[in-house]
Amino acid sequence: MKGEQQELMLRIIDLCESVKKRGLDPFDVEVREFFDRLRELLPKLQRQSELYLDIQAVLGLAEVVFQQEEWIKHKSSMLYLDPLLIMLKLHALSIRDLAEILVRAWHPIIDLECLSPTGIREAKEYWTNLPSLDERWRDLETTEIMTGEVARRELTRMGILSDEDFAVMLDKTWRELKDSVGDRGEMSYWDFISEKSFEDTVLKAWLVSFLVSYGYATLELRPLEEEIVLRPLSKPEKLEHVATFSIPISISREEWLRRRREHG
Repeated sequence: MKGEQQELMLRIIDLCESVKKRGLDPFDVEVREFFDRLRELLPKLQRQSELYLDIQAVLGLAEVVFQQEEWIKHKSSMLYLDPLLIMLKLHALSIRDLAEILVRAWHPIIDLECLSPTGIREAKEYWTNLPSLDERWRDLETTEIMTGEVARRELTRMGILSDEDFAVMLDKTWRELKDSVGDRGEMSYWDFISEKSFEDTVLKAWLVSFLVSYGYATLELRPLEEEIVLRPLSKPEKLEHVATFSIPISISREEWLRRRREHG
């Protein structure tokens, strides 16, 4: 066997060992190219030692492919945020934006560290003079309220019961999403669910969750842009062979008011 052929197989074996034992990035290994080179060498191998090196090289490349698969599984987790995305986001922010984020996230503990003797005395007096629970409950006035019936119209007004059938509401929301998207094919999740009232916004978000769960639409997270995108499907599809994830999206009244102020 020519020396350069042996050197190639030994180099492949050493590179695969670096991925397995020394943490080398598995995607730095040109797996397809190395397999092509080994395929060309195979007819020229005659001795047992040559075939043994070839087997070691093939097994090493197979291990690299396995490491690539594990890397992809880890990176595709919905709870994972790549450090590169964080760095890009930080570089894109202005000094003012960074300062505002610091103020919102900063929770100083100076009050706990600087508890004065006066504060300790006041706390002791408070707990010493505080009446027992039995005495405090004795002064509370309570009125027993019997359960009653609520009319259907009242339930409808409260938003607990709808006059429309759920399937009709879902189909109406789906068609509204397709009309809103138009030729663009997608639109912002928040732009679609935002309504004039907070209650209607929550109802729209609730219906959208069923659109996604039942295969009427897809939802994509874009961490770098801090954006959620909706894409309606032309017809409902069963997502039997697609990995699905549960994505909790918080919709608070404060968030709704902030977006209403920003977008009018």
